[in-house]
Amino acid sequence: MESINILEESYFYINRHFNTYKKYFKFLYCSNISDEEVQFVDKIFGKAQAELCTSDKMLNYSIATLYTAVSVLIEIMNRNHISYSLEDIENICPKYADFPQSTMQFPQSTENELEEILFGLLVNGVDLNCRKKSGSERTPDEIIAYMLDIIGYSGSDIINRTIIDPACGTGTFTAQILKRYISEAKPWGNAFILDKLLIQKSIQAFDTKPLNVYITKIVFVVKLIIEKIIHNISEVLDVIKKAPVYCEDFLKTNQHADYIVGNPPYIRLQNLPPAYRDDIKKHYISATGRFDIYVCFIEAASKLLKDNGTFCLITSNKYLTTNYGAGIRKYLTDNIYIKQLIDLFDTKLFKASVLPAILVCQKKEPSSIVDYIGVKSSSEISNTNTKYLSSAELFKFLQNVELPSQHNAILVKSEERLPLEIVRTQTSLPKGGNTWNFSASAEIELMKKIEAKKYCSLGELVDINVGVKSTADDVFVKPMTQEFIEKNRFEKELIFPLIQSFNVKKWKIEWGSCPKDRYILYPHIEKNGNMCAAPLELYPNICSYLHNNKNILASRTYLTESKIRKWYECWVPQRLSKFRQPKLVTRDIVSCNSFAYDTNGMICQGNTFFLTRKERVFPGNCSDLDSSEYYYFLLGFLNTKIMEFYQKIISGCLYSKKYRYTTTNLKRWPIPEVSSDCARKIARLARKITFEQAYTCTEKELDEIAYKLFELSKEEIQVVGNFLKNNT
Repeated sequence: MESINILEESYFYINRHFNTYKKYFKFLYCSNISDEEVQFVDKIFGKAQAELCTSDKMLNYSIATLYTAVSVLIEIMNRNHISYSLEDIENICPKYADFPQSTMQFPQSTENELEEILFGLLVNGVDLNCRKKSGSERTPDEIIAYMLDIIGYSGSDIINRTIIDPACGTGTFTAQILKRYISEAKPWGNAFILDKLLIQKSIQAFDTKPLNVYITKIVFVVKLIIEKIIHNISEVLDVIKKAPVYCEDFLKTNQHADYIVGNPPYIRLQNLPPAYRDDIKKHYISATGRFDIYVCFIEAASKLLKDNGTFCLITSNKYLTTNYGAGIRKYLTDNIYIKQLIDLFDTKLFKASVLPAILVCQKKEPSSIVDYIGVKSSSEISNTNTKYLSSAELFKFLQNVELPSQHNAILVKSEERLPLEIVRTQTSLPKGGNTWNFSASAEIELMKKIEAKKYCSLGELVDINVGVKSTADDVFVKPMTQEFIEKNRFEKELIFPLIQSFNVKKWKIEWGSCPKDRYILYPHIEKNGNMCAAPLELYPNICSYLHNNKNILASRTYLTESKIRKWYECWVPQRLSKFRQPKLVTRDIVSCNSFAYDTNGMICQGNTFFLTRKERVFPGNCSDLDSSEYYYFLLGFLNTKIMEFYQKIISGCLYSKKYRYTTTNLKRWPIPEVSSDCARKIARLARKITFEQAYTCTEKELDEIAYKLFELSKEEIQVVGNFLKNNT
């Protein structure tokens, strides 16, 4: 019977007798499970199940998962002629004997397929959103092999060295580590291997989830059986008891090792329990801003390495460029030798909820140079340099082939036959927590030239603000059509047209003709330059509507627990007087620069940024620009190719060649010295595009002006063109 059928059989059996099983498996119980984390359960098993609270539903699923894992272990023992009693199985997994044994077998599966069942237990069938909430992802085998290769975990030297998997999940890293270790240690005999593994603890694994720990212990046993290291049930029970797989937080351990290799969880700040979050902030320099927990794993790994030890972690690549990555970037450059960085960008070779990067560091004096490899999808394939590789071959290629510091396209054999652009170069590491933007050397040099021509930064000319984040759009935005507003007779003082991300087109705001266009109910008023909650007694119809939705609005604990905020407010309000000014608007995630000009005083949603003129005049020659000229000049200049090139170089690429626009990055955009006549010409061209829709020739003219302002050569203009061709 296939694993999903056994999982289903187990789930429904436990579901029917849940109260009995709950008392046997309290060690698996977790009380802080959110609804989002268990949505996949209903998708897998449908509605034909007893109603349980969220945590009990996860416990039900966890027990079923454990039973499936034990069934795999039993199948492996049967095939290797290991005798056991039902009492032995009860010692491994309570109440297992209650199941009809005929339904718990895998007669058609190979040993490799049985191992794959174990590895996939916690991710197969679990959708992307649920995995994002729990921070769980499975790393492909070829990437694990590559990571072990690049840290040198091979050869007889590993026998006397220790290695840690900091977040074992279902044991995918641990299994490959074990296989390599056993291969090297076999000449010394089984007793030697068991002593090294169980007593000297040469291989250790950590995870905070009891189920993950238990499954990894089963993986440990299965691998030892398959490799003919253990041969009887007493050895099986001994390994399950003594295997150094710990239900502990790696961030709080003091275990040191020669190697640390793994895939830490990805859990954002807001999804961490408050007490745990505060404790982590006390102990980790990298816990800056709205951090993700994986950056603390990077810091912990560097601290727990023995002298000359090496760690290799695959994580999200966001820390390379985001604000919250400043802490870990500074920590690494100050404290450890960063040997290699492999950024996999948007290649989708790793089917995770994040874009991954592989970081390799050694415990020795820091260096200012890093070996950088970038692998990203490309729109073109070179006819002369094309290589056709599978995913596994790609990583061998990256490891063994020296690439010149220029772009090289290869083709990876996959369902989409993805063309990939590869860059390999040695480059300097920015200090002080500055962003790590590594690209081809020609692109980096051009970026430096653009920055050298800066007369002022964009942040000196405009205030850059994020739009309104309500955290309850189902109440404040989604129903707010003109018809809905009129039907409910909402008081117009708190209703405003809303610019959503899709309304922002390059050059102009499009609003009023799309069925998705919405207003926003904005329950705030402005007093003395500050936003405060509107007094609902003045708006009886809106008051009634909000009270009807109080169960949704009051569930936002960050408002209800506040001493100064009201339960019906938007989470991040902005001043109405700001929105009423003329402003430039851009989306937060988009494939190309798409600034638009709004003069209608509309409110912007939280997935957009809006730029308003600072009170100071434009510095230098352009101090006499009026407000309209000022905005149209900026509109024209910010939409040029050279500014798009700069943005894409300094920011991280997301899936589908989308780029994230952040306040920090926008503030640093360089503005060159511009004469009054030139600024007015740019403004006229931008106005012409906006009103006459004369796009192609006018945009080209704007680009040519911008190139001249930065004094780019023909070769440098070509670098811009080639880069944008492959990154749009």
